[in-house]
Amino acid sequence: MIRRSRCVAAAFLLWIATALLSAQEPTLHTWCLAQGRLEASAGANDAPLAVGSLQKPFVVRAWAQGHPDAATPRFTCPGGSDCWLKKGHGNLGLAAALARSCNAYFRQLAVNTAPKELAASLAHAGFAPAPANPDEAIGLAAPALLRIRPSQLLEAYRKLLREPWPLGETVRQEVLRGLLDSVRGGTAAGLNAWGFWAKTGTVPLDATHTVGIALALDDADLAMLARLSPGTGAQAAKALAAPMATRLPGTPIPAGTGDAVTVRLFELLPATGFTLRNTGATPIPDNRGFLGPGAVRALQPGDRVGPGPLEFRCESRGLRRRLMGRVQVTGGRLLVTLTRRAYVEGVLAAELPAALPWRERDLRLQLGAAVLRFLARGPRHGDADVCDSTHCAWFVGQGPRLDWSNPAHAREVEGEPEFLSDGDWNRIEAQAKLPGPFLWTAHCGGRPLSTQRVWGWGEAAAEPCLKHSGDAVPWSLAWTRTWPRQELEKAFGGGVESISLEPEKSVWGLTIVQRGQRRTYGYDEAHRRIAAVKGWDSLPSPASRIEMTESGLQLFGEGQGHRVGLCLGK
Repeated sequence: MIRRSRCVAAAFLLWIATALLSAQEPTLHTWCLAQGRLEASAGANDAPLAVGSLQKPFVVRAWAQGHPDAATPRFTCPGGSDCWLKKGHGNLGLAAALARSCNAYFRQLAVNTAPKELAASLAHAGFAPAPANPDEAIGLAAPALLRIRPSQLLEAYRKLLREPWPLGETVRQEVLRGLLDSVRGGTAAGLNAWGFWAKTGTVPLDATHTVGIALALDDADLAMLARLSPGTGAQAAKALAAPMATRLPGTPIPAGTGDAVTVRLFELLPATGFTLRNTGATPIPDNRGFLGPGAVRALQPGDRVGPGPLEFRCESRGLRRRLMGRVQVTGGRLLVTLTRRAYVEGVLAAELPAALPWRERDLRLQLGAAVLRFLARGPRHGDADVCDSTHCAWFVGQGPRLDWSNPAHAREVEGEPEFLSDGDWNRIEAQAKLPGPFLWTAHCGGRPLSTQRVWGWGEAAAEPCLKHSGDAVPWSLAWTRTWPRQELEKAFGGGVESISLEPEKSVWGLTIVQRGQRRTYGYDEAHRRIAAVKGWDSLPSPASRIEMTESGLQLFGEGQGHRVGLCLGK
């Protein structure tokens, strides 16, 4: 009896010690790579460390090297002992498997890849030693053997984002979609940073303890890594959100003037040749002192002006835009910060006519609520919440609206924006808290597309348009555009051999073959490139059909904008 009591007491003390250990505050170490310089938090260094599932994209590259021109496989994750998700992920492809970090999928991918290819790809990224089996290759071995320096890992992911693969470029694009989807609804959702690419890893130390790893990067030269001990990859992503937010450029507006929204202004144009005027009756602060009432000066890199009533002009391009907020010139971009209400008004001014019939005024409330739901999903860019191109939403501030039919010089469209009354703004905020759409388009043309069809994420089926679905496309909404070969090659590069409209994994894609190299552009990227040469209206929406002629490319489509979500056409 005495011996049994001692055993019980010993077990109780062991339980207490384990509970105290598990209750210890987790330790977070972070690394940031920006403009080629590595910075580490207190206690962190550049010594090699294990990163678990962050090895998986480089396993994919090894598979692509060994399977040139092959479509990526689909595997079924049964769960159980095969994956961290015991119920299993079901049947899924590469992008979804990467977003959810499915162990079963990548173990099968590694099994179907030559060990020599695996070793070479991981070594090229900076991992050592060479993996001895598929579990080591995908970061599941315990104790973890493969190590990499944080600086090497961050640089490897930056190259993954920017540099095409000589073999398997279409596979790399799937990897990037998976890294984006990881933030939107995968293992890195805790970052709450739409527009970032991210990957998480959970590194096993022994049978009961793990360390969480999370890496996030954007297209504005910011890459950050977090290690949370003890923890999981998902917990590390959530822990990384706060230190990452302190690294994002953009100047918040003073407290008490509403929630801040940062916008990339004139996203399709370089931030050069702009002047700024104070349209108010009092001086407003800037980094050189104050800008007096009616004063005008040229904007230069590093400038910060406002908050206050501002008017931007670029005479050479015919540009003029008014808004109430603060501007910062950084990274070759104009970033403006304003209130949520001012941003919503700027989208309404762009997307809807200035004066609607009373029976149509409810559209303003619907769109305003959709804009707030869209913002609530998190930033779309690393340095800003949104841009003013179709990638996010058409935004014109306090006007004027511009016609870009002539890509070299804009023309102002008549009509003044209509500001929201306090009552309408209160109704928009209340409506935004209810379930509803967070995407919209000027007019679906009677044939709405799903978010998966346009961007590669979300549901495969399109929400029916309550106003236009099933209707024949009115002649005025069907469009035709011609891209002469000279302008086409200026936008996409020379040596164009063929162009086809081919979905890549069900996503709308313009596939261009140039000098034997094949690349598929999504709608936003294709629109950005051609708009810089031929004007905003050169691709009104994802085209339904194209024809290659001797003189260039002819495109046919219907509707305006993304053709996704809330339709605001008449």
